[in-house]
Amino acid sequence: MNKRCLTFVTGTFGFALAASAPATSSPVASYSPHSEQLHDNGVRSDARGNRARASGIAGAVHAPAGPGTGNWGLLGPPGGDVADVAASPSNPAIVLAGIAPGGGFGGTMYRSTDSGVTWAPVPDLAGVSVHDIDFTHDGIAYAATQDSVWSSDDDGASWTHHVLGIVDPLNDEVFSILVDPSNGHTIWAGVTDAGGGQAVNLIRSIDDGVNWEDRTPPHGAPMTGAGIAIDPTDSNTVIAVFHGAFGGGEIWVTTDGGDNWDDRSAGLPGNPLNAVVYDGSRLLVGGGQNFGSQFVGLWSSPDLGMNWTELDDVTWPLPVVTDIAVDASDPQTIFVATDGAGINRTADGGASWDIGVGGSGALAAQSIGFEPGSSTTLYSGMTSLGVFKSTDAGDTFTGSSNGLSELSLFSIAANPVNPLQIAVAFQGNNSGGVFRTTDGGVSWGLEAVPPTRYSKVGYAPDGTLYAISSGPSSVAPEGLYRRESGGTWTSLGPNQGDLYESDLAALRFSHNDPNLILLGGADFGVAGFAVTVWRSINAGTDWDKVYQGRDFDFVTDIEIVEDGTDQNMVASFDGFTSPNQGGALNSTDGGATWNLAVNGLPDFARLPRLCTTALDTPTIYMSTALDFSTSTIFRTDDAGATWTSTGWSGDLIADIACDPSDANVLYVAQSTGALAARSDDQGVTFTPFDTGLDNAGGPRDLAITADAGAPRLLMATSKGSYATDIPAGGPDEIFADGFDGPTL
Repeated sequence: MNKRCLTFVTGTFGFALAASAPATSSPVASYSPHSEQLHDNGVRSDARGNRARASGIAGAVHAPAGPGTGNWGLLGPPGGDVADVAASPSNPAIVLAGIAPGGGFGGTMYRSTDSGVTWAPVPDLAGVSVHDIDFTHDGIAYAATQDSVWSSDDDGASWTHHVLGIVDPLNDEVFSILVDPSNGHTIWAGVTDAGGGQAVNLIRSIDDGVNWEDRTPPHGAPMTGAGIAIDPTDSNTVIAVFHGAFGGGEIWVTTDGGDNWDDRSAGLPGNPLNAVVYDGSRLLVGGGQNFGSQFVGLWSSPDLGMNWTELDDVTWPLPVVTDIAVDASDPQTIFVATDGAGINRTADGGASWDIGVGGSGALAAQSIGFEPGSSTTLYSGMTSLGVFKSTDAGDTFTGSSNGLSELSLFSIAANPVNPLQIAVAFQGNNSGGVFRTTDGGVSWGLEAVPPTRYSKVGYAPDGTLYAISSGPSSVAPEGLYRRESGGTWTSLGPNQGDLYESDLAALRFSHNDPNLILLGGADFGVAGFAVTVWRSINAGTDWDKVYQGRDFDFVTDIEIVEDGTDQNMVASFDGFTSPNQGGALNSTDGGATWNLAVNGLPDFARLPRLCTTALDTPTIYMSTALDFSTSTIFRTDDAGATWTSTGWSGDLIADIACDPSDANVLYVAQSTGALAARSDDQGVTFTPFDTGLDNAGGPRDLAITADAGAPRLLMATSKGSYATDIPAGGPDEIFADGFDGPTL
C-alpha cells in the first residue's frame, strides 16, 4: 500500500494517506445495511458497500439544547463534507466553502477572510446545504443550496434568498449554479429531479435572480441538473450535464439560450455526468459514481459534443470525476477531482497524467478550482476532510480547515493507558477514516487506515487501537483493523468473501483475557442478512460466528459482566421484526453461545445501547427507544436473564455511558431535546448536561477518559467531537461504548 504524508497541527490535520484501489462492477443489492438505515436516510449500498448519493437526504433535527450543567467544548478534528470552494475575483482573501453532508440536507456555508487559513460559519445559511458557489466578476456571490438559490453582495457575510417560481416550490434544491461570464446579470441553475417529482431541472434568470424561467431540455425523464458551461464569447451557447440519483446521465447543448436543445450524449458512457467546462473551442465533460461502479472518467469534444475522445487512461485508479478546472493562462493544464482517488493533473491536454497529485491520492475530492487570476493557487473541497489548498500548482495539497467543524463522526474512544490519546471514526458515502490525538485534542493525525467508512473505534486494555471498517470492499476488506506499534494497520477480519458481507459496529474486549474479542452487527448481501455476534479467542487471528439470528436485526453493543470470569455477557440489538423489535441477547458460557434475553423488555425496543460499571459489577444498563420519540432505561442484575425499567422516559437516546467513579451516575447523549443529560440516581431521573453544545450536531457516541484526576466525558457528533470535565474519583478506569468496565 502506497502512502504519502502531509503534516500540520493545532486545528489542522497530520496524516498518512493510503491510495485506494478501483472498484469493479457488481450486482446491486436491494437491502441497505443497518448503519445506513440508522444514520443516513435516502442512501443505498451496492454489494461492495458503495453508497450512492441521493438528490436530497433529510438531516437529523434536534430541539435546541436547554439549560444545564456541563461545560462542553469543541474537541475536533476539523473537517466536513465540502461540496465546493470558491474565492472571490474581486478580493481573493474571501473564500467560501459549501457544506453538504453526504451530498444531502443539513449543511451550511463557511467563510474565510484570510485566504482559507481560518473559517467561520455563515449564520444566514445555518442548516442549509450548499452544493455549488459562483461569483460575478465584481464579487457578487451566488450559492446553489438545498433551499433554492441565495446571493450575497457583501463578500458572503450576509445572504438573500431567491424564490425560483418552479411548479413544485418544495422541491427546489439546486445542485449547480453558473454566472454568465459575459453578463453578470444572467444566472443559470441546475435543479433536483426530486426522485422524479420535479420536472424543472434547468432554469435561467436574466435579472440577477429576481425572476427565473424554465430552460429544461426535453429529456425523457427528470434528471438532476449537475453542471453548466457557457461559451465565454457567446451567451446563447450553453451546455448542461445531468444525472439520475442512482444511474443514468445526459449532456445537452443549446445555441439559442435554451429555446432549442440537442442531445449530445451519444458516444459517452450512459452513466451520471457531474462536471462540464467549455472554453469556446474545447468541451470537457466528467462523471461517474462509485455506486454500482458506474464509471465515466473525463471526455473531450472539439465540436460541442458531436464527437468525443476519452482523456482518462489506464493510469487512473478511479474514473469517477466530480469536478474539472482548467488553467485560464494555459488550457493544456487540467485538474480533475475524483471521488476517492484524489486529484489528477495533466500539463499536455490529457496526453499524460499525474495521478493523486500533492499527496491527495486517498482523498474523495468533490471540487477543484483555481483562485481567480492565479495559475498556482487551487482550492479543493473534500468529503469529510474539509478544504485542501495548493499554492504550487498542485505539487502539494495541504488541509486548510481550521475552524471548520462539520466532520461526521460515528464513534469516539479514549485510551485506558493514556487519557490524552483519543480516537474518532468517520465516514462519508464511500470513504472515511480514523483520526487520533495524542495530546488531548490539541492536534490530530489521520491514521493510515484504508480510506473506507468506519463505524467504530476502541482501545484494548493494553492501549492498542482498533477500528471497524464498513467498506466499500472494493477499496479494502470490511471488518476489524488493528493499529500496530509502527502506525501501520492490520486487517483481522472476519472475512466472508470479496463483496460487502459483514456490517459490524459493536466491539468489546475482555479485561482478563487479551485474546478474547467480540464483534457484533449483521451479515449483508450474499452472506445473508442475519444478526450476528463474532468471537475470537486468539486476538483476531481466527473468528467464529457464535450467533446468527433473525434477518434484518443488528447488534448495536456488547458488554461483559465484570466478575473476573468472562462467562456472562449481554448484547443489545436493533430490530425490524416482531415481536421484540429490538432487545437483548445473553451468553453464560463466555460467548460461545447466545440466546434471546428479552424478559421484561417491551415488544418495541429500538436503537438500544449498553453500559456497565465496575462499582456494581452485576448491573448492566440499556437505553432503548419505546417509540420514535421516547426512550427509557432498563437495567439487569442477572446478565440479561431479566430486565427492569428505571421508570424514566424522555427524549430519544443515541448512547449511554456509566460513570466510572460513581455507580449512581449515568450519562446519555440524546438525539432530541438536550443533547446530553445526567442521572444521579441510577437512571430514575435525568437533568440536562449540555452547556456548550448549542452548535453540536446529532450525537452518536459517548466515552469517558481514563483519568482519575480529571476525567472527561467525550461525545462524537455529526459535526465533530466535544468534551466536558466531569467530577473526579474512583479507580483509573475507562467506560466507553464498546469498552465498558474496569481496567485490570
